Amino acid sequence: MTSMTLKEMFTELYVNENVSAFEDLYLHRAIRRWRGELLFGRDTIRQHVLADLAQFSGWRFEVNASTEEFADVAWMSPDGSSVRRHYWIKLENGRIASDAILTRSPHQERLHQHHSLLGELDSGKGQTGPAELSGFSATAENLHKIWNCRSISSIANVYHSEAHWSGPDSEGGHQELKAWWLQQFLAFPQSHITFEREIAFGNYLALQWQWARIDKNGHRDRVAGSTCLRLEGGKVIEEALLTD
Repeated sequence: MTSMTLKEMFTELYVNENVSAFEDLYLHRAIRRWRGELLFGRDTIRQHVLADLAQFSGWRFEVNASTEEFADVAWMSPDGSSVRRHYWIKLENGRIASDAILTRSPHQERLHQHHSLLGELDSGKGQTGPAELSGFSATAENLHKIWNCRSISSIANVYHSEAHWSGPDSEGGHQELKAWWLQQFLAFPQSHITFEREIAFGNYLALQWQWARIDKNGHRDRVAGSTCLRLEGGKVIEEALLTD
């Protein structure tokens, strides 16, 4: 990126409310993916940032983890509620050409059907099976076994005994994580998560993915997802899982 890091840019935008910092980092033709829609151009994205400043006025802003192409951030309101976001960045000549934002908010309606219907999970139409994951880290491979091979017993091998997990509708330790995934497996008898990007930095690992699903009534949808993991001794000690 330019001389300003992603963390510094967010601090300028959401702590100092300096929108001019945004102008220097985004290309004029930048594209943003947000809640299933595409926002075209820096001017349109600027309006989105201004809407954030209005919505989160008086809230405390924090950058939990960041590198050049990923950031995990959160806003905390005076009454204790919070909004968490993951930003996935693509750079071009040191400036942001596109970004994708995934959000978890207690007051935001969740979208599950904004993506086009799928055929790849139909029998005989190229269903993606739980084969070995290639081109990703051992941690991603272990998550692939849990998510796509439905190996709940693998959780203890992947997560630290004191791990804290937070997902779309719940949070807690091993038991809450197991309960959440079991709910998903029961609700979606056919599903597959495809890993798209992985970024490792410090003791963090970020994963961007797509979740193709068919529920027990035969309805298809596809959900965009993002996971930020903090590792300790090779195991996950903290995870934030967001879905679009």
